[in-house]
Amino acid sequence: MKKQQELHQQICDLHLHTQGEKEYGVAYREHFLEQYKIAIQGIDYTSKWKHFVNNYFLTIHTVLLAAIGLSVARDQIMAPVLTHQIVPIIGVFMATAWWVMVRSSNDVLSAKFAILHCIEKHLPLAIYKTEWEILGAFSSAARRIAVIEAIVPFFFLVFYGLILIFL
Repeated sequence: MKKQQELHQQICDLHLHTQGEKEYGVAYREHFLEQYKIAIQGIDYTSKWKHFVNNYFLTIHTVLLAAIGLSVARDQIMAPVLTHQIVPIIGVFMATAWWVMVRSSNDVLSAKFAILHCIEKHLPLAIYKTEWEILGAFSSAARRIAVIEAIVPFFFLVFYGLILIFL
C-alpha cells in the first residue's frame, strides 16, 4: 500500500503540476480551484454511474432468474433448452460483464481519488485525504464494500453454473 502511494505521488509530481503559479499567471489559483471542483464532480459522476450499472445488471439478473423460475414451475415447457441452458449461459456472461464493470469502476474511482489527494496537497485543507485516512485507521468499511460489490456477480455466476448442472 505504501509503495502504491509513493507511485501515485511520483505520477502526480510528474504529470499533474505542469506549471507553477509564476509560469501560469494571475488566474492560477482561480483555475486551480475550478479544476479541483471538476475533479470532485468527476468522482461524483463515476459513483453515480457505478450505482446505475449495478442496478442495470441486478435488473437483468432478476429477469433471467424469473424466466428460469417460471419455466421450472410449469409442468410443460415450450422450449426447455432455452430456459435451462441458453438463459443460464447468458446469465454467466452477464455476471462476468458485471464483475468486469465493478472492477473497472473501482479502479477509475481509485485513480480519481489519488489525483484528488495530490491536488489537496496544494490546498489549505485536505478534506478527502483526511477522510480516507480516518476511514483506513478506524474502519475497513470502504474496502469491505468494494469486496462485497465484486463478490455479488460471482454469486450469480455460481448460481447460473448450478442451474446449468442440475436442470
